[in-house]
Amino acid sequence: MIQRIQTLYLFIVIVLQSVLLYTGIAKYAGTAGEDTVIKTIAIPLLAALASFTAIIPAISLFLYKKRMLQMRFNIFNSILLVALQGFIVYYIVSNTGQETKFIFTIQSVFPVISLILSIMAIRKILRDEILIQSLNRIR
Repeated sequence: MIQRIQTLYLFIVIVLQSVLLYTGIAKYAGTAGEDTVIKTIAIPLLAALASFTAIIPAISLFLYKKRMLQMRFNIFNSILLVALQGFIVYYIVSNTGQETKFIFTIQSVFPVISLILSIMAIRKILRDEILIQSLNRIR
């Protein structure tokens, strides 16, 4: 299980999404000079999406013997990651007033990094499945 590169990709996705769940995704610079940090855990829908995008790769990590199911889990997780990133951008932009500025933190791009890693894992899983199918034809 650990010797496959997609296992490392999925593990990094789990770590990134777990970190995203408990850190701030943006800062508002108010007119009084005070910064307000928006945390993922404070927004229920955002916390639920971040939790699901951390749990699904964890389940998928242990499905290494069922590659097609593992690939489906990762495709579903990729769709959730796109929705999560869209919701982060929508929430921050829609809650910005005229006199406030918002600053994205590095954690706000974790879903994009996780999406890239998930797609790379899907490609590696598919490559493994094709290799196994070709070996079965030879027998």
